[in-house]
Amino acid sequence: MQRRRVSMAAIGILGAALISIPVTGSAAAAAPGVSSVAECTPVSNERVRGNRPGGSDPNDLTRSEATRTEKQLTERLRSKGLTWTSKVPKGPITVDVRVHVITRSDGTGGVTRQQIADQIAVLNAAYGGRTSPFDARTIFRFKTKSIDYTANDDWYDWSDPDVDPSDDQEAKAALHKGGFDDLNIYIAGLADGLLGYAYYPNDATLIQDGVVILNESLPGGSAAPYNEGDTLTHEAGHWFGLYHTFENGCMAPGDAVFDTPYQADGDNIFQCNESDDTCPAPGRDPVHNFMSYGDDPCLDRFTLGQSIRMTLIWFAYRAR
Repeated sequence: MQRRRVSMAAIGILGAALISIPVTGSAAAAAPGVSSVAECTPVSNERVRGNRPGGSDPNDLTRSEATRTEKQLTERLRSKGLTWTSKVPKGPITVDVRVHVITRSDGTGGVTRQQIADQIAVLNAAYGGRTSPFDARTIFRFKTKSIDYTANDDWYDWSDPDVDPSDDQEAKAALHKGGFDDLNIYIAGLADGLLGYAYYPNDATLIQDGVVILNESLPGGSAAPYNEGDTLTHEAGHWFGLYHTFENGCMAPGDAVFDTPYQADGDNIFQCNESDDTCPAPGRDPVHNFMSYGDDPCLDRFTLGQSIRMTLIWFAYRAR
């Protein structure tokens, strides 16, 4: 389970010879000398609060946990007659989105249907290769299937499930819709400094499956500079099976994707510095990757390897 925290509130490595998914622009997303089209906004250590100094995510997988997860994913692929080098359909695949908005008991604190529509548009742009010349297009498109509103003071102040799992358990049991191929999104006030979190597909029961995000992180929300909708882009990446770009730091296998350069797991992950090169392996830090920890104006791309990994994991875990 992965989370982004702010003050607002080898193994399975994919080879370049896999399926041919179209890329918008160059696949060399982190090549030295490439200028970003993203606006870079400085991010402070206030992104992590309380007793979590240093800017690292306490829910990053350890190296042994990542090894175990990759083994599970590989075995699941094998059970479906697939390998990390299998060719799969190019899509498109439409993901039905089930939106659950939690408000306070008096009805305040919710988000509008227009904000939800804007958020889905952000998802489709990011996963459709339209957010920068270096954003790899995936096969996934998102369509809102249902929207419901629930007034509940307790669920509105949704707790970190590591602190108090009751909100995650109770709200999801009451509201979850569809199967593993439906993206359930829970939007609430969130406590404990969370922007959002998601479970990996190999970690979740059907009821647990989905993404939880801060209401003010939607486009037009007040959680600037995290209010352009990329919290959901990032957490949906975990829902599809992507790690953080800084997974394992400078140690193999990194994030298990062949074309995301290694990135040290320190305060640097919150910065938008294109000159950062924190690991000995080739390539500058992928500071603009949606699976890094920059603020929303900084994040603008997936890589071809990430697109391939998401596709294979979809057919391993989510395809009917």
